[in-house]
This record gives sequence, structure tokens and C-alpha cells, in this order.
Amino acid sequence: MFHEVGITVREVLELPEFSGVAVAGGRSGMERVVTNINVMEVPDILDWVREGDMLLTTGYAIKDNLDAQRALLPTLASKGLAVLGMKPKRYIDAIPPHMIDAADELGVPLLELPREANFSDLISAVLAELVNRQSRFVQVSLVAHRRFINLLLQGGGLQEISGAAADLLQAVVSIDDSLNLRRSVSGMCWGPSNEALIGELLDRPTEHLEPETFTDRVEGTVLWFKRNQVETNGYKAEIIRAPVTAANEQLGSLTAVKFFGEFSVTDLYSLERLCPLIALDVIRYHDVTQVEQKYRTEFLDQLFSSDNPAEEGFLERARTFGWNLGLDYVTILFDVLPSREISDIAEYEKACQLAKTQATTVIADFCRRNRLRYILTRHASGILLFVYPGQVNEDDVTSWTDRLLKKARSNLGRWTVSSGVSRRVSGVTGIKRGFREAKVAMDLGKVIFGKGQNIHYEMLGIYGLLLGQADLDEQKRFADEIIGELRDYDGSKGGELLKTLEAYFKTNGNARKTAELMYAHYNTILYRLRKIKELTGLDPNHADQRLSLQTALRLSRIFDMGHHLNGCL
Repeated sequence: MFHEVGITVREVLELPEFSGVAVAGGRSGMERVVTNINVMEVPDILDWVREGDMLLTTGYAIKDNLDAQRALLPTLASKGLAVLGMKPKRYIDAIPPHMIDAADELGVPLLELPREANFSDLISAVLAELVNRQSRFVQVSLVAHRRFINLLLQGGGLQEISGAAADLLQAVVSIDDSLNLRRSVSGMCWGPSNEALIGELLDRPTEHLEPETFTDRVEGTVLWFKRNQVETNGYKAEIIRAPVTAANEQLGSLTAVKFFGEFSVTDLYSLERLCPLIALDVIRYHDVTQVEQKYRTEFLDQLFSSDNPAEEGFLERARTFGWNLGLDYVTILFDVLPSREISDIAEYEKACQLAKTQATTVIADFCRRNRLRYILTRHASGILLFVYPGQVNEDDVTSWTDRLLKKARSNLGRWTVSSGVSRRVSGVTGIKRGFREAKVAMDLGKVIFGKGQNIHYEMLGIYGLLLGQADLDEQKRFADEIIGELRDYDGSKGGELLKTLEAYFKTNGNARKTAELMYAHYNTILYRLRKIKELTGLDPNHADQRLSLQTALRLSRIFDMGHHLNGCL
């Protein structure tokens, strides 16, 4: 059993069998917990002493050894001894003063047993009390464990678990699911009416809590948790936070705040039983969500790949997911990436999947809180959101979407988020077009405008038109015909025609600013511009020909970076 499941020295002395026992020293240790009782009458007993032991002795093993007498209590204290009972007047006339001084210094109670005390009676009394208490303890723990098991088997989720835990612990309980980004708080009736205070204590940083362990003699540490007692706003409270783990991975935590009294050993054991069950619910919820997402994504992929989607068929199938494809929607495709740099490829892929999973939960919660009508699912391309703009005028849809994304980003700050936004679309055919536009906007927007931006399809201009409509091979041919000559020249001559052209467009066709930007002479830039015209047959200063050069340059960059968009065309 747990070493905390025992009786204190003070409670031992209250047993009838100990009525004639006096406390010779170590009164400061009266709350030490006794979990076992033994007799010490042989010299090698020290090798068998365990934490929480109560030892009874006549002093026979040390009666003629002053050094052994002086070393006895310090050695026993280092082993975790709870209390030592000595019966003098048989082998030792009286308890030595130096042992009484050591007991006071170490805080280990030293009891003087009367000459007529029977060791068997004392041992039987203590063991009977220990067995009775431990039996009651096990019974209470098993009842609690059975209750939570039945709750899970009956389909209870995080809310039901936190409610049952609050009632069991008589405390305010918060269960945080860090995998699925869920939280359930229950038991507010066990705290004061000050909800702000309760929230502050539940969210108290973990580093402000003291680490503790719950230990079993056979199994070792079975529960690691953090605990602290606080006094604030006129209230005294005890806080416990225990991790919820599975396969050495932390999936969340349970935080309990008790305002009336302190957490008992039974409470701690209940937590030890409860945390694995919470982990089961976290994993179950995650697996169910993954399966649901899989079916949603497969349905949309069928819709997107259909050459001639049957409107009624897809509308009917969509209703099984609670989706209404007959509404107008703005399509938003989110690309969510971890903000921190991760060098290991496998770890990076895992972090990307987790970010995508958690961000989907955050977006869904945001949509619910803002009472939006929406369709949301994870997709190979990113997180796909179709949101109904309601009665917003056509001219105001873009600004409405921007305001919506600005609010949503405040919830997505832990990740690097890029998004592509389609125009307003309608019906099954519109859903398909909206996805294509959002994907083009996101993929191409990251190249043109950089990551972390909200890119509307309309912002892409001619690039969106070309990439959205033209055949991929045709796009490549167009870019290679114009840029290929410049790339070949730079490769063979060690030139910088492509960099010069890029800088020239960046400075709005200003040759002097281009020279400054490239740390080159003005005449060098003029020579390079002439060479570009000579190799491509296009003049960077001619409006129409300049547009072709810019378009080819952008397309070339996209293809070089691997942004192939044929998957959504």
C-alpha cells in the first residue's frame, strides 16, 4: 500500500493498548505516519528497516555498546523510521539522555514503554488499525475507479468525467486536453462565488506549484503531481495539478482546487486511478475525430474531382455531415505550420500534423462562438473552411472576410498561418470553384507576398488568372521560353541577368535604384537590360512586353520552388 496510508504516532498513542506509554523525546514528530510495526532485538535489524516503520525494543542489541546507542536514532531516521518504542529496566536501566536529545533534534518520537507492556498486544493493536484503515481505503478507491470506468463505458466524455471528479474530490476541477484543445471545468459549487478567483487559481502557472510524488513500496512512484497551499482574497485553498499521460507523452492535465479542507490520501489515490482514464478519453476523442475528418475529406475530394457533379446527389450526401451545400460560401484554406524551427524531419512532420489538428479545433470553436454557419475539415492541402457570409452585400464580402480572419488570427497566434480566400461562390459547382481559387491564392500568395498572410484570389491579378485557368504544361512552356535564355546565360557566363530583372521590377523600372540595390554601376545595369532584351526579344520598358517578362519570372519562381498547382485545377 502507499506509505501515506497509515496512522500517525499521535493516533497510535490513543489506542487503549498504549495507555501507559510516555513520550520521552521527539514530540515534534507526532504526526509522522506509521505503516508497519516490528521488533528490534538483533544487531542487523537496521538492514531491514523501511520507511514508516515503528520499532519496539528492550535495548538488548545495544545494551553494552555506547557507540551503537549513539548511532541508533540517526541511522533509523535516515531510513525513514516513524517512531521508536523502548522498554527499559530489563537490559537498560533507563533511556539514555543522549538518545532523548537525538530524538528531539531529529524529530523522531522516542517512546518509553512500561515494564509490563506486552509486545504482542502492542503489535496486534497497531496492525489491526492499519489493516482496517487500508481496507476502507482500498474499498473507497475501488468504488471510485468503478464509477469512472462505468462512466466511460456509458459514453461519458470530458464534461462528465470532470463533474464526477469534482464530486469525488469535493473540489473545483479543470481537465485540460492539450491534444484536442478541450477544457472542462466542474464543481464550481465547491468554491466561493468569486469565479475570477477560481479561474486564477486553476490557471496558476505550474512553476508556482511544488512537485511531489505518490509512492508505493512495490511499484515505486505511481503518481507525480504538483501541489501548493495558497491564501488569497481572504480564502485558503489547496491546489493539485497532475499530468495526464500515455506512452510517456503528456496529453493534458487535471487541476483541482479545494477551498474547504485539504486533499486526503484517498483523494490522491483517486487521482492516480483517474488520470489514466482521462487519457483514454483524450485518445478516444482524438481517434473518433480523425475518422470523422477522414470521411469528410474523402467526400470533398470526390466532389472536387468530379467532372460533372450531380447537384442533388452531393447535396444529399452532405446532409449526413450536417452540411448545407446549397448556401453561398467564401472558401478559406489555412496553411498552419509550427512557429519554432525543427531540424528533425520526422519530428517536424509530427509537429505539423499536431498543429493542423489543434488549429482545426481552434477554428471550429471560433466559428461556434461567433455563431457562423460553416463547413470545416482538414484536407491534404490544409484546413478547409467554407463560411456563409449571410446577408453581407457582394461589395462588402472581402472586408467582412478580412475582419473575420483578423479575429480568428488572435486565436491562432501560436502557429505560422497563411490563408487563401476565394470569391463568394454558390452551390456544389461553386464549392468546387471556391476550393480551387482558395488553393491558388494560398499557394501562389506565399510566393508573391510571403508566408503568414491572408491572400484573396482577387489580389493575384493576372497570376491567378493564368494559374487558375491555363494548363500546367502550357504555363511551364511559357515561362521557359522567356526565362530559359536568361537562366542559360547566367549559368554559362556567371551573369546576374535574372537577379537584375527581379530588382528592376522591384524598383518599378528605375535603373538607378536598381544599381543601388545591386551595388552595381548604373551603366552595368543598362548593359544588362539591353542583354535581357537581346536574349528574350522583350523590352522591360515596354508595357505589354514588361508584363510578359514579369509573369514569366513569377511562374518560373513558382515552378522552381515546387509550387505545382495542377492538383486543384
